[in-house]
Amino acid sequence: MPPPSTYTFGDSDLAARRLALVAETFAGTSAAFMRESVTTRPQLAADLGCGPGYTTHLLADTLNPERTVGLDNSENFLADIRTNDSDRVSFHLHDITTAPFPQAPLDLIFSRLVLTHLRNPETAIMLWTEQLRPGGLLLLEEVESIHTKVPALVTYLDLQQAMLAQQSNQLYIGPRLDALTASGKLHRRSSNIRSLQVPADRAAAMFHMNLGVWRHNDFVRQIYAPATLDALDHDLQTIAQGHTDDPPVEWRLRQIVMERPDP
Repeated sequence: MPPPSTYTFGDSDLAARRLALVAETFAGTSAAFMRESVTTRPQLAADLGCGPGYTTHLLADTLNPERTVGLDNSENFLADIRTNDSDRVSFHLHDITTAPFPQAPLDLIFSRLVLTHLRNPETAIMLWTEQLRPGGLLLLEEVESIHTKVPALVTYLDLQQAMLAQQSNQLYIGPRLDALTASGKLHRRSSNIRSLQVPADRAAAMFHMNLGVWRHNDFVRQIYAPATLDALDHDLQTIAQGHTDDPPVEWRLRQIVMERPDP
């Protein structure tokens, strides 16, 4: 079994290229979420599971904190971007399931599409909240659901969901997070769903890159025949190249704002 903080899609060059496409696809929903949720300029903000830094710079550019830090446990992802650290934006090698965080306490924490890869998301949320100053905000953005009728995309999503479940992870984690109740250390300010229509070719491109990363996963190889994976690879590539007129894919994103109360 992988450790609790293992990232399903790896940290190879292919994974980094996929994250660039993910960043471009979801930048608008994340920026809107940040602007709607934060009314006071943070002094110190953190992006958890920052990868190659796209979300960190989005956070810095959207909310203009005095300082923004990106935290990730992948040396591969951080190797290049850490050479461009500045007083305004910097990056730290750190496992986000362990505390304390570098630079804590923080005014704001942002996390997008990270909890889906953690076995104990509720525990992680409580740990993250403890890294905030009283009155600090935790912004979470995760998948509520993905809707498509395109056969190859449906097959891919079923495969991804099964693989994550085998690792005690959850693809559609939004409803689980929405069910979290407040505690003495945590107050939920809002929980909403934002819908995003993603062109089928862009969705297929992201899925095709993912498949290239984990088609050799032991679980995947045990459950799916090589011919099945080859056919899925071909179909995803065909859609990604724009050779079909398939309808858009609807992502429904759960966006939650939590606050650490004053003592």
